[in-house]
Amino acid sequence: MGGAVAWSVPLYWLVVFPQARRELGGWERRARRIPDPTLRAHALRKLRSEAMTAEGASAFAILATARSCRAVVRACVAFEVIYDYIDALGEEPVDNVLETNRMLYGALAAAFAADAPAADWTASRCGRDDGGYLRALVETCRGALARLPACERVRPTLLRLAERAGEAQSLHHACSTDGEDVLMRWAAAQQPPGPALAWWELAAASGSPLGFFALLAAAAHPSTQPAAASAIERAYFPWIAALSWLLESTVDQAADLAEGNHSYVGHYRSSAGMAHRLAMIAARAGADARRLPQAGRHTLLLAGMVSMYLSDAGSEQAGATEAAAAVREAIGGPLALLLWTLRVRRRLARG
Repeated sequence: MGGAVAWSVPLYWLVVFPQARRELGGWERRARRIPDPTLRAHALRKLRSEAMTAEGASAFAILATARSCRAVVRACVAFEVIYDYIDALGEEPVDNVLETNRMLYGALAAAFAADAPAADWTASRCGRDDGGYLRALVETCRGALARLPACERVRPTLLRLAERAGEAQSLHHACSTDGEDVLMRWAAAQQPPGPALAWWELAAASGSPLGFFALLAAAAHPSTQPAAASAIERAYFPWIAALSWLLESTVDQAADLAEGNHSYVGHYRSSAGMAHRLAMIAARAGADARRLPQAGRHTLLLAGMVSMYLSDAGSEQAGATEAAAAVREAIGGPLALLLWTLRVRRRLARG
């Protein structure tokens, strides 16, 4: 683990991070040209509020080869920006929330398809024009994937994850109008072999994009075979993926309650029960990361993801502090240093 930190941290800050910032700057310039003012506001707000999330996505390039590092950063940033943008659109009031969002989240699979025709995934939203912004994001992600040597051996797994994530997100957004029963039944059916998760934990795992980034990095290695892609999927789903979005739900809990949005962690009966469960999920996530090739780097990325959420001010709100402390203890390792670094970054950003 120490070697992974010594090698990966300089690589991230000196190579990956500057490119991620350039990619985000390019998408912000592109977003400013969106004709529709509401869509433009959505895109710019998400680029600013979720910049650290996109930077975290780009960190998976530390798993790639030097030759393919740039393409992996480009694909990871573009896909995260897609995810954040359509998440904002998915929260808009529409007549048929579920079907409208299913169309919208079709952009996830299109980002990894080899030859999918161009589509207007926002067509059902009153014909508003984003000036090709979402299409450009999809084409950028697709083009970056095509430059990776093992793309065809990883593509089927990416598409499977994209279809699952799209359905999870569509059902999640529909909870506000249609109730939770459909999401509950669908999520329970996603349970893989092994220890059981609660349905809301499976729903969170299904919607998390974290596994996509690990697969994009795997596509950078010419030796990657379909079996290796499946192993990454099994390692990230459900435990690592569940931890990522349960932590996001933890820091967003107050906002979700105020806005009437569905909250994954709102299903826990008490803050103590939530803390116990998240600590168990974190321990299992760490064990799964250590099973993979490049285990030290996957473990470092897991600690970085946890640090990103625990450095958020939402982790200090009532009901979240106990869970945050439990997860910190379960993850351990380089978490303290990463957490300090990201807290400093957040303060500098606010300043």
